[in-house]
Amino acid sequence: MKLRDVPVRTLSRGALCLGALLASASLLAQVRIPAQVQKALKAQADAGTWSESASTVNGITGSGNGANQPALPQVAALNGFLLSFNNGDHKLRHIGVLADGRFTRFAYADRNGDDPFRARAGWTTFTRGIAGEVSAVGGGKFRIELPTPRPEGHVLVLRGFEFRRADGTDANLRNISVKLDGALNIAEVSLTDDQGLDFRGLERTLGASVASAAAGVPLPGLVELAHADLARVAARNIPQMVGRYRAYRVTVQYAWIPRALVQQEGTLAGGTGDLGAITPPTPVHALQGFEFTFDNSDHHLLTLAVNADERGKRVFAFQDNNRDDPLRWTVTYLTLKPELRR
Repeated sequence: MKLRDVPVRTLSRGALCLGALLASASLLAQVRIPAQVQKALKAQADAGTWSESASTVNGITGSGNGANQPALPQVAALNGFLLSFNNGDHKLRHIGVLADGRFTRFAYADRNGDDPFRARAGWTTFTRGIAGEVSAVGGGKFRIELPTPRPEGHVLVLRGFEFRRADGTDANLRNISVKLDGALNIAEVSLTDDQGLDFRGLERTLGASVASAAAGVPLPGLVELAHADLARVAARNIPQMVGRYRAYRVTVQYAWIPRALVQQEGTLAGGTGDLGAITPPTPVHALQGFEFTFDNSDHHLLTLAVNADERGKRVFAFQDNNRDDPLRWTVTYLTLKPELRR
């Protein structure tokens, strides 16, 4: 159809539509978004999004892999884990939950490494952030400086952990902890036993602090041993002792995630009777640290669990074959913004 054949009436409507579009574009061009709103929108875009993954395995011995569903990106955080022997409690040589892409590397063993266990890990994954890992050899409770510089506008979360005593050895457990401090850019760790000493009688009569001093071995949390060899040391090179403490090698995996993802910080703490009835007040999306201590003496370990998903119930546990031992514990975590979940 030629232009001259188009009715004048149709051209007028087209002209009107074109004029309306041009007027709308002109109005939109004049709209100004406040700088504060622009900054908030940019921060949200820079934060990226988060999602979840999980891994479960049963019947492995010593150490082994569980498949992550789906696979983990580089930047992730533990939101819960469980390690439990299937044949009763044992001493410990090796314990860990480490992120490894398609797999979670679990370890739970005494000196022989022949006892079956079940394991579970829950993960929160991120599209933005920085991941890192550090290893050290030390004894008692000590601090490790993280090699990744602290990025502005980010918070520190726990990605994984592993403790290993020297091959051919094992021991009871009195205290275990991994705690991250973003302000200081450090990880504080501990793996202690009574080293053949039984504090129970002394604690009842003298009190924990006095009993510790009398025995010559500080209780967990009372004294820190600031000794760490930051070189990566193979298990066969772990010494028997560091100072007056049983030595161990520790690996801490961590990540810095954008603060804009965080809705709020959370803390859980309690004693013996609280572990079986914990309901976190807000969802636990990213662990920042945990610490468990037997208050009467060291013990074998059956189960260690922090916010583990067991058939829809959140499980916390630190026990040998029974639950009659006095203990204390803390867990720190982050709750993330639900609107940024993908």
